[in-house]
Amino acid sequence: MKGYRYIVFLLALILMACQQIPEDQKSVYTCASPTQGRAAAMCFAAGDRIYIAGGRIQDGTYPNTLLLYSPTTDTWTESDSLPLLPRVNGTACATEQGVFLGLGYAGEDVHYDSLYLHDWWRFDPATDTWTRLADYPAPQTTAAVSWYDGARIWIACAFHAYTNDVWYYDISANRWTQASQPSPMRVMAAVGAQCQGRWFIGTGFHNYSQNEWYEWTADEQWTRRASVPGKGRHNAACAATEEAVYVLGGWHYGDSLTTGFHYEDILRYTPQSDSWTYCGTIPCGKTENGVACGIKNRLYFGLGEDPSGQIHNDWYYIED
Repeated sequence: MKGYRYIVFLLALILMACQQIPEDQKSVYTCASPTQGRAAAMCFAAGDRIYIAGGRIQDGTYPNTLLLYSPTTDTWTESDSLPLLPRVNGTACATEQGVFLGLGYAGEDVHYDSLYLHDWWRFDPATDTWTRLADYPAPQTTAAVSWYDGARIWIACAFHAYTNDVWYYDISANRWTQASQPSPMRVMAAVGAQCQGRWFIGTGFHNYSQNEWYEWTADEQWTRRASVPGKGRHNAACAATEEAVYVLGGWHYGDSLTTGFHYEDILRYTPQSDSWTYCGTIPCGKTENGVACGIKNRLYFGLGEDPSGQIHNDWYYIED
């Protein structure tokens, strides 16, 4: 029995050592806060501003305005009402042809198909105009991951029921097509970001929180990369600077061996070395459903909610 306990103890030490990752502590700078926090919102940069669209505020309602942040002046403003319905867990993809956004969810009862939104829009920040485009045809619309390849917007890991279908939107033709290559992950609440012309996607939930990390390559194939550190997470925030991809916070639901918990870590993924480093913690603490956005070598992040559902309105940045 003593020998057995020693083996178990030794295996535990080995497991702990394997989970350790290099540290590269980043200084976190506090920015001005918006007048209201939001959780499960869309976030994108266009021109010299960052936009927060949709999401849920503390009273549980879904505002139908844009929050606009100016990094130059460190100030927030709020737009008038938008032409699209309020929602949570939509997706937004900024391109040189405008910002393409939509999808998401517009209610509280997950069993009503009508609450899953299929509308798809182009937003032109220069003229502040909105154009309704062809609706997204698949039933899964919540918490999709989207990316841009120069001509098309790709959609993966959207949820209504679990699927590994991938769709793309042809911008010039205003047409949706299902891709022949499915996603290697059948999850909800995954994250992704584009860095140095490469696209990465990972985490999410299906039966338990996942930590897989993949690259979508130029030949439209999936390549497994180094897993995200930790026991798995979903509802994290994710964005990229010019140098690296960042994953922040999230929720580990739990499994047969652990209880659930929330993360407050800031993780940095370097594409060239396929490696992760630990960069510190989110100052406001454990957070899920937050947002992040990269502008050159600066990463802005914040908002979201804590484990009790209290909405954060904190806003930060780090220099990469």
